[in-house]
Amino acid sequence: MLHNTFFKILKEEPAEGAVKALLSIDKDHAILKGHFPGQPVVPGVCMMQIVKALVERQTKRNLRLATAENMKFLSVIDPRQHQEVEASVSFSENNGVISLNASLFSGSVTFFKLKATLQNVQ
Repeated sequence: MLHNTFFKILKEEPAEGAVKALLSIDKDHAILKGHFPGQPVVPGVCMMQIVKALVERQTKRNLRLATAENMKFLSVIDPRQHQEVEASVSFSENNGVISLNASLFSGSVTFFKLKATLQNVQ
């Protein structure tokens, strides 16, 4: 949904049950004009969508967020300062449910951590 519009994947390192990616965020995207005017901040829901999109690419499935057991927003992503962001996601599947641990970061700054489950869209 946001892939190739709000963010682009510059580099992707898929592995069994994991993916690492370097992402570029469009600092001029319409979402950021309202969140917040004059001080753009990547919305938390967009951070979650980025993680979901990476897992969908890896699994080639259309997924939805089932549970978010632990979500931590540790630092804001101002795309004027951090136009490139790294993502690290590890996941496993059991009975059609994907459990994941993910983080978005740049260097030593961690923006977001997520522990969640995803399921197929029905």
